Amino acid sequence: MYYVKVKRTISVGREPGIKFVARLFRGKDVEIEQVAQEISEATTVGEPDVLACLKALESVISRHVQNGSAVKLGLLGSFIPSLKAQAQKNREKVTADTIKRIACRFYPTPNFKKTLKSTRLEEKDLKVKGYESGE
Repeated sequence: MYYVKVKRTISVGREPGIKFVARLFRGKDVEIEQVAQEISEATTVGEPDVLACLKALESVISRHVQNGSAVKLGLLGSFIPSLKAQAQKNREKVTADTIKRIACRFYPTPNFKKTLKSTRLEEKDLKVKGYESGE
C-alpha cells in the first residue's frame, strides 16, 4: 500500500497552521469485470458465470441492506446499514422527516483487520497538484 505526503492548513487544536499528513495513495479502481476475470483464472468457473454470480451478490446485498439487515460475508466482514437522525424533544415529533442520512458501512472481520494492520506501507513520490513529497 502506498501513501503520499499532503500539505494541509489546520485551523483547530493547540498548534494551528500548515502541517503535513500521510494520505492513502489509491491505485486504479478494480471493476467487477476484473474481479470476475481473476476469480475465473483461479478456479474452474468460467468468467461469465463468475460475473453473473457477482452481479447477483450485489443485488442481494443491496436488497437486504435496504431492508435494514446486516449482511455478513464470512472472512471479509459485514455490510451494516445505519442512519443519522435529528433528536426531538417529544416522541411524537420523531418521523421519517427527522432522518437526515441513510448509510451503509463495511466492517472487516478481526482477521481481515489484522491483515490490514500488517500491510506494508511505502511512500509514493509524486509531483502532482495537491501532493507534496520529500518535505
